[in-house]
Amino acid sequence: MQDMIAIFGTFEGITRADFYSDGSLKECTLNEAVKIKTPYGVLLPQYADDGVRRKFSKSLSFYKNGNLKSISLHDQTYIKTPVGVFPAELITFYESGKIKRLFPLNGKITGYWTEENEYELAQEFDFSFSFGKFRSKIIGIRFYETGELKGITFWTRDVIGIQPPIGEMQIRIGVGLYPDGRLKSVEPRIPTAVDTPIGIIMAYNSGAIGIHGDANSLAFYEDGRVKSLITCTDYITVTDKNGKKKTFGPDMKPSLFHVGKMEIIPLCISFSDGKVRFSNEEESFEIEQYIFTVKSYPQILRAECGDCSSCTSCG
Repeated sequence: MQDMIAIFGTFEGITRADFYSDGSLKECTLNEAVKIKTPYGVLLPQYADDGVRRKFSKSLSFYKNGNLKSISLHDQTYIKTPVGVFPAELITFYESGKIKRLFPLNGKITGYWTEENEYELAQEFDFSFSFGKFRSKIIGIRFYETGELKGITFWTRDVIGIQPPIGEMQIRIGVGLYPDGRLKSVEPRIPTAVDTPIGIIMAYNSGAIGIHGDANSLAFYEDGRVKSLITCTDYITVTDKNGKKKTFGPDMKPSLFHVGKMEIIPLCISFSDGKVRFSNEEESFEIEQYIFTVKSYPQILRAECGDCSSCTSCG
């Protein structure tokens, strides 16, 4: 394939390229070494497939204006970020050129290279926040465009202990952060009692999958108040001043992936301006005008899991 000219200069050795409708380069795969000058140093995009471990679908991608959108690095490279130095195999960028996400590893999971193999390569990093200090391996980190840390994604097998405003708890998958470092969201490892404006509710999302750890099922306002949560076990009955009742809770449906097992449709509860809203209901309730009764049914999780004799994933 002929060489392409982009904002970074002429690229040689392009084996595959995709374009925007105006003809500008959208992404490409290389088979020769090409050095890219960035605010984070001169970077070498991936130009060879090791055949076993590394993903090799594209070397570079670009925004329509030609600015770099992502780079898969040929070798793990240490990158200086606003919150420290991290190794990277894959980096994505905002259109402004600032780092958006950084991934220390970018392996492909196959029969020849397992998640366990990839996990063994992962390094541990120390983090210190107002809600706790911990040391952990990470899948990736995300930044605000202004440079502050926005979120951390953990390996799904790892459990982290923190001390958020609601009390000590164990979390999984990741944490989301406000620009000043205060806690924005977490993913409880097990059903966790959370004191909310309508009572104590067991927060837990059995369907959390851990793709990105900066948007989680238990969210907080900047002052530490509970903003929203997901529950898989609790039903809330709302009673008005005339005694009329309405109940909200998780639902069940047959699993699409496991024959004979049930899958939970969690209930999302959000709080704002003295009101509470349940899942996607248009109606919200003035908390001071209603009575809220919470009942928990932990057996729902056992129904979904179906194998609690040998599994502790649901607590």
